[in-house]
Amino acid sequence: MSERVSAEVASDGAIEMVVEAAPQGLLRYTLDPDSVQQVWIETLVAHDDSVIGAATSPEQTAELLVRGSIECIAREIPSLVVGGVTMHPEMGPHRNAQIIAAGRATFIASEWEAVRRRTLPI
Repeated sequence: MSERVSAEVASDGAIEMVVEAAPQGLLRYTLDPDSVQQVWIETLVAHDDSVIGAATSPEQTAELLVRGSIECIAREIPSLVVGGVTMHPEMGPHRNAQIIAAGRATFIASEWEAVRRRTLPI
């Protein structure tokens, strides 16, 4: 007799992120931007200087920073697929540049919940 294993299906959602435009900067993101109780995950990321240095415009630099940040997030949420991202630069809290990005995302809810639980106080 074979057992049925229920596979969790990825659901549609959204992502918002803030990426510091620095060789080593803070990445903040949430996959529940419309929630009343948003949870923002913060992590320090190191950007590859040779890749960032090869960018030929501020727009390309922003795209590389955001794409690299999504790859970092996907290490913790492997099902994450992001599409249709919009982004714009802003002055950061320490007078540094940061990129604000948002877009559609699909992901398995239990993966996001596991990440959220690790960051919530006990």
